[in-house]
Amino acid sequence: MDRRHLLKHSLVRGGRKTIFAAGIAALSLSAGLAAAQTRISIWDGVYSDMQAERGRTHYMQNCSRCHGADLSGNFETPPLVGRFMPYWSGTSLDALFDYVSTAMPLDHPGALGAGANTDILAYILKSNALPSGSRELSADRLKSINFDPAKPVLRRARR
Repeated sequence: MDRRHLLKHSLVRGGRKTIFAAGIAALSLSAGLAAAQTRISIWDGVYSDMQAERGRTHYMQNCSRCHGADLSGNFETPPLVGRFMPYWSGTSLDALFDYVSTAMPLDHPGALGAGANTDILAYILKSNALPSGSRELSADRLKSINFDPAKPVLRRARR
């Protein structure tokens, strides 16, 4: 092969690699945008009032002896209202669920099932004045729910 043929052949192969890499990057970007569009906030009514009421019952039976009946905590146990919110900022609700599911109740970690833990999370959200909705919180939706301590502000597109 002469030099011109080798140069032409390498440019064509290199071009294909570039096009392939650009295609992969475009697919990754569109998947990321789709995920960002489907991500919701704890401010979007992600639990039902009935679920929060069940959560209240579970909470009183399993959590209140340490965190208090009003979720305010004490000198040894952190509160689950107020200053509790910023601690989870920037995570998704599954991080809190995982912690509650594996570390609580303190005297018997992991003893409660997924249903009881999601109900307790619903009660904690309600106790922090987050709005309820018509759909119950479920373990399979937790990763898509962003833990925003402050209500997200919708931004208008600039013209």
